[in-house]
Amino acid sequence: MRRRSIPTDYTRNALARNHPDRVTRAGNAGHRFPVVVSTLSPPSDRAELDLSDLSLWADGPPHDTFRRLRESDPLHWSELGDFPDEGGFWSVVRFEDIATVGRDHETYSSQRSIILVDHLAAEPGAPDPIDISANMMITQDPPRHDRLKALVQRAFTPKRAVEHTERMREIINLVWDRALERNPDGHLDLVQDVGVYVPSMVIGDMLGAPREDADRLVDWTNRTTAFEDPRMVPDLDDVWRALEEFIPYVNEMVSEREAHPTDDLTTAFIEAEVDGERLSHEEVLMFFFLLMVAGNDSTRSVFTSGMKSLLDDPEQMDLVRSGAVPLEQVVEEFIRYHPAFAYMRRTATRDAELAGKRVRAGDKLALWYVSGNRDATVFDDPDRFDVRCTPNPHQGFGGGGRHFCLGAGLARLELKLWIEETLRRFGSIELAGDSERVSSTFLNQCRSIPVAVQPT
Repeated sequence: MRRRSIPTDYTRNALARNHPDRVTRAGNAGHRFPVVVSTLSPPSDRAELDLSDLSLWADGPPHDTFRRLRESDPLHWSELGDFPDEGGFWSVVRFEDIATVGRDHETYSSQRSIILVDHLAAEPGAPDPIDISANMMITQDPPRHDRLKALVQRAFTPKRAVEHTERMREIINLVWDRALERNPDGHLDLVQDVGVYVPSMVIGDMLGAPREDADRLVDWTNRTTAFEDPRMVPDLDDVWRALEEFIPYVNEMVSEREAHPTDDLTTAFIEAEVDGERLSHEEVLMFFFLLMVAGNDSTRSVFTSGMKSLLDDPEQMDLVRSGAVPLEQVVEEFIRYHPAFAYMRRTATRDAELAGKRVRAGDKLALWYVSGNRDATVFDDPDRFDVRCTPNPHQGFGGGGRHFCLGAGLARLELKLWIEETLRRFGSIELAGDSERVSSTFLNQCRSIPVAVQPT
């Protein structure tokens, strides 16, 4: 499948169709470097290993491969086999190197895309979803990133997350109640019956979306992030179709809050102000979309995969149930061992030296958090899931720098409550079949985990 530049600014067009009078910023204006990849050929002594090859990820992240790379080839070049027009990429696999890149936004930019490709349109000239994601805070560099973050932090405070504690508990129990109503024998799917609903309802509740819209919100976010899995996204055009359904929904909601403010997070974004400046309508829309996507995929994947690890190891489950290890510490090990996103991408803005090799301006770099979190120079016995792991300076919320996860506090609280309420409700939880993973190099999550639960 060929990939190429899309000259039309589809972000502006899509937003203008739904709210023509409020589009104030869009497109890729202000790039400090061309959105291209290096045309230099990699040295001939590089291995043929392509870490974007989905066959390596059939059973989850290829941890043995990452371990060998950390030991002998910590900055590894891969061709992007399925996207030949996109060029190759560097794999950054050591903890310290990931942190170095993450902290240096001047040399390693987040602009344009956080995934390995710059274009996702199925055909030349078709609307491209990445033209929209390129306008989110996660794909911005300072100073624009800092301006956006300063505005949003005024609304997205730890205090606001804590104020939602009881509503989170209510949602968690509501989802479990509904799952048991559908599956009265206690045999259910931890992902499909529980995992997909709690995060969408929690973040949706905070943003002001009706709880009855949870199914639609889950569907839209799945179709925009699971683009590598043909079971979830049969063709790449479906990513754009999801956005065409989602954008009018959010536009209507943002316009309603502009006219009739409430106490939700969407209103807080609209009203947030720093030095007399506020977010534009378009920027509020981008934040809504970013939080829905990040909030859905992150805690869903961490909770369900972490619970599976507990169910795989009775000793670890006993440590958690007995209270021998604080739940806050359990949450950190969930995140270290099962980071929601396998990597985030950066693009070199200039030639640089990293891990003893030369990176050229325009080269793509994948920061493999799934590898950094298993680095034996940082963690003892890193391939073992152990809730007693402390200290636990994992990179599950990013490798440091400006792009440390804005919602980390909310995610930690949600995960703690989710584990607490689940173990309180059920005296017995057992695996009841083989789990199935999402086919992805980006999303580190299961698609299905059959379990059998018995109330306490």
